[in-house]
Formats: sequence, structure tokens, C-alpha cells
Amino acid sequence: MRILRSSVVPLALILGLGACSSGGGPDGETVGITIADNVEVGASDAKAESIVSAAEAFLTTLSDEQRAAVVYDFDDNAQRARWSNFPTSFVERGGIMRKDLSQDQLAALDALLREVLSADGFRNARMQMAADDTLVGGDGPAADFGSGFYYVAFLGEPSTDAPWMLQFGGHHMAYNMTFVGAKASFSPMLTGGQPLTIQFEGKEVYITREEVAASRNFLGSLTESQRGEAIRGDAVINILLGPGAHGTVITDEGVRGADLDERQRELLLAVVEARVGQFNARDAAAKMAEVRATIGDTWFAWWGPTEPFGAAYFRVTGPAIMMEYGPQEMGDDITEHAHNMYRDPGNDYGARWIAAD
Repeated sequence: MRILRSSVVPLALILGLGACSSGGGPDGETVGITIADNVEVGASDAKAESIVSAAEAFLTTLSDEQRAAVVYDFDDNAQRARWSNFPTSFVERGGIMRKDLSQDQLAALDALLREVLSADGFRNARMQMAADDTLVGGDGPAADFGSGFYYVAFLGEPSTDAPWMLQFGGHHMAYNMTFVGAKASFSPMLTGGQPLTIQFEGKEVYITREEVAASRNFLGSLTESQRGEAIRGDAVINILLGPGAHGTVITDEGVRGADLDERQRELLLAVVEARVGQFNARDAAAKMAEVRATIGDTWFAWWGPTEPFGAAYFRVTGPAIMMEYGPQEMGDDITEHAHNMYRDPGNDYGARWIAAD
């Protein structure tokens, strides 16, 4: 286990794509989970059955060749770790990319993602891919930009009786979801995007508006003394939980939940919910219950200016959650490029349930 303390890391441009996360870069994540011989799956529920049904419906649309490319062994740690903030031209993914799927196959994939994610989570994935479409043919290094270069993969066969994993992602996006009966871990999860201001469904949107607004609402609720604890520095720092950070625990800093009043604790929970709310309702409720139960030992910290909107790094750490919002340099506007990480400190990749003792 690596314990990291905050430090100011220069946001140097890497290949013109922005700073990679600590321990990340093209080499990416390393995972060494030994899968238990007998994973205790437990009882299923209606949500588990509907997710498995949607997964099987997608797989039935594939040819034998496509299915062989998309389904990996459940103990394949190399594939488990194959995600990144970089485009696929710099970090190879596994599985099948969207541009190689037919319209019927894409519809089945979307139906699966709608089942696994909330409406907000599915919309976030679509917005991030729409943002990547705006990078096609632009300035910068030659790279595989665009919504066609997002991959889906499975580790293990979808089942309510055995553990399995679903991966979906590409540039600035990685959903890694491990299912064990009626339980699911969404850790690690990378979201964010570039650019963050886009035209989507006929309107201008800022992709991360909800969670940035929630963080500012919480910060604004603090007393002068509490703000002094929460704001750790004037300069943005780089994220610590990105690709390569499996097993990392961040030292708690900032203002502690135990030192907040009831209204402030609810506002802190709203910051968490803005990210966790991308999970489907069952799994979001389970994670929020864990965070609420440990809110006294959950911390919030902020690095950077309070203006403009989206220009600061913030994070929430505690026994049940580690999440970061990390603005990255993109030209002169740091507010238009973010790498945002979520990890469960005790259950990355569902290790609590699937790992051998």
C-alpha cells in the first residue's frame, strides 16, 4: 500500500494532452489481485438480474469473433488494469470499440450502460464522448480522438452466480464495474473530459457543472476558520489516484466531517453524491450509506483559486471513499480539461469480495 501526501506537481503538457495522473502515463495501472478459489457471491436481486440480462442481450448481438475479442478470463489482471486518461493511440485498450459495432449492437450496448449507470451517469458518458468528438482533426498530436474509440470489455461471463466485470471507456473515461451477486464496485472510475463546455442536445453544457457547484456550495458554507483548514494552497495540484495508483491511500487533509454542523455535513454528502450518483440507484444508495455512516471521519480539501468556476482541485477522503476533481492545463484555460478519479479505499476492483486472503 502506498500512502501519498499532497505536493504541488507542475501541470506540464504531455504530448499536448495535458498532465497525466501521478503514477500514470502510458504505462498505466498495475493490478496483482489473486482471485479466491471460492468467491462467496451471495443472493441475487432484481437489479443484478436485469444487469446480467442486458449484458447477455448485448453479447448475443456479437459474432463469434467479436465475442472472443470482448470476453476475457475473470482473473486477467492485465485487462483489468487496461484503462487510462490517454487516448487509445497512446494506451491500448482491450475489447471492442464502438466504431466497430453495428447500429443494433450499439443500441444493445447503450441499453446495458443505461442499466448499469444512472440516467445522469449515462448522460455523462455521452457528454464525454461528445466532447472527444470535438477534438477530431484539431490541433495537437495525431491521436485516436472521437466517440468511436471507446471500448467495451468483459472479464468473466455475466452471471448472478459468479463474479464478473464490465469495462467501458477511452480518452478521459474509465468505468470499471465488478459485480458479485447483488453487489457492485465501481472502483476505479475515471471521468472528466476535454473540453468541458460543449454543445449537447441543442444546448451549451458544462460537463462537470453539478459536482463543481456542489463543492463550491460546501466551501461557501464553512466558517472562516473551517475554510482555513479546508483550503490547503493557492495552486492546483495534480491528482494522486489515477492510472498506476492501485493500492494508494491518500493522507487525510482539510476539514473533517466530525467538525461540521448537520447542514454542512449534508452539503459534503452532496459533493460525494454528485459523483457517486453516476452509479445506478441500487449501488449509489449502498455507497452513500457507507459514506454517511463514516461521515465523521471523512475529509474535504481544496487547492487552487475559488474563481473562476472549475479552476480548483478538490478531494474527499475517508474510510469509504477517495475522490478527486483535477483541472488540467489546456492552452490558457484550466477550467476546460479535468481528470476526476473515484476509488473505494477498501474495495478497488471489488477486491474485498473476490481476492484470496
